[in-house]
Amino acid sequence: MDKAQALTLADYTGWANRRLARKAARLPLQKLRASAPLSHGTIFDSLVHILDTQWYWREGAQTGLLPAARLTSADFPRMSAFLRRWQEEDARLIEYVRGMSVRQLNGEVTYTWPRARPRTRPVWHLLMHIVNHGTHHRSEIGRHLSTLGFSPGDLDFIRFVSRTGR
Repeated sequence: MDKAQALTLADYTGWANRRLARKAARLPLQKLRASAPLSHGTIFDSLVHILDTQWYWREGAQTGLLPAARLTSADFPRMSAFLRRWQEEDARLIEYVRGMSVRQLNGEVTYTWPRARPRTRPVWHLLMHIVNHGTHHRSEIGRHLSTLGFSPGDLDFIRFVSRTGR
């Protein structure tokens, strides 16, 4: 993977996260935390899951240490705190990718975690996991938000690159 491709994927992730978050933030907290037909039970829990996974795997790629603790909805009593943290994490991901050389991006990282033995993967695999994982759950949440009248609109990658001229 070349650096421009990696940066485009990181930028896309932040763009799609912001579009989804803007619509979700318009819902009252009780609707965000209400049971929903989503893989993580509520809209809010699903949003936190996207953030947690993005943070978790970026940390693993960047430091070789996967965090022992995971983020949960209890970490964010207010939507504003969650949105700040997500914006910060999107910026960290972009900055991390921007600061990597092509050699680092295509190199390997050995990461450790509490649940299993250390694993070695190409860094770009972890980046692709962050992007693909986020796309899956944004789609799931976006569909549900649409049924509530809060569609985030088209989150397609092709729309992003068309709008940004990449």
